[in-house]
Amino acid sequence: MLIEENNDVNVNETVDDERDALNQELEDCVNQKMRAIADYQNLKRRVDEERKERQKRITSEVVGSVLPVLDDIERAISSNDEMQNEKGTSSQQDKWSEGIHLIREKFINILEEEGVIEIDTKIDFDPSLHEAVGRIDGKENKILEVVQKGFCMDDLIVRPAKVIIGQKKKK
Repeated sequence: MLIEENNDVNVNETVDDERDALNQELEDCVNQKMRAIADYQNLKRRVDEERKERQKRITSEVVGSVLPVLDDIERAISSNDEMQNEKGTSSQQDKWSEGIHLIREKFINILEEEGVIEIDTKIDFDPSLHEAVGRIDGKENKILEVVQKGFCMDDLIVRPAKVIIGQKKKK
């Protein structure tokens, strides 16, 4: 009888040891699964962020390449306005001028829909937004003239505003 009880105790201990080992293995598998899921979610988030950043960069490059067209349209409008002020206008010129203004507005609306906005030049000079292309006598670091408009998209500068800034008069 004593031998039987010893065998039962040994069997119970063996079963307990095996159960503990299996429980530990199961816990390890669950932990590995949870880490794998977390790794996958982090990878997915990182890939999505990189894709959005790449798309924003590509859009910025495309916008940057078409901004000279907007500059040309604005120069045409300015030139036409100067000609109209010098001499009277014909109805044909008025229609042409109106058409060019509409094209400019449409162009600007498309840029705004893509999140592109003009950089403010009514503020003091900010080297992160503006590029100083000249200095003339005037209030220190105040933007006195805009040579070329600048544009940004979200936190990305597509093209800095090229400006002439003031400097203290030299004595």
